[in-house]
Amino acid sequence: MKNLPWLLVVLLAIACVVAWFRPHEPLPAEIRTETKIQTVVKLDTVLISAPIAVFWQILPNDTVRIGDTLLHRKRVVYEDSLYRAVVSGYVDPQLDSMTVYLRTVYQVETNDVYHPVTIKSKKKRWGFGLQAGYGYLGVFYVGVGVSYDLWQW
Repeated sequence: MKNLPWLLVVLLAIACVVAWFRPHEPLPAEIRTETKIQTVVKLDTVLISAPIAVFWQILPNDTVRIGDTLLHRKRVVYEDSLYRAVVSGYVDPQLDSMTVYLRTVYQVETNDVYHPVTIKSKKKRWGFGLQAGYGYLGVFYVGVGVSYDLWQW
């Protein structure tokens, strides 16, 4: 029992030394960066008008004579940036070959949105300050002491 006040004084001195060397500025709040990606896809459509003959040729070696009628075999090429068609024949021409150049335009816009999120640091539970109350032998006590918060609101 005689050593109890000295034990309290030593604990108080240790608490004072720890509090003295503790950093005084508050710790900076942690900042997290969340990335949300929004993707927008747009399709572009092209209206193709009626084809116009680019190349028209009468084949000289392919001529048919029926009675008094002379039929020439002709070959016509229809061409655009999206297709190439070759048509040949006598009276009712037919498609010889068709080449289609597929082209789909995709325009992709990506927007990166950054949201900084501030995380609050934890509140301190340990404290050092003035205290008042009843002391060891039922006497009124006012002094300096170390405290611990049990509840925070």
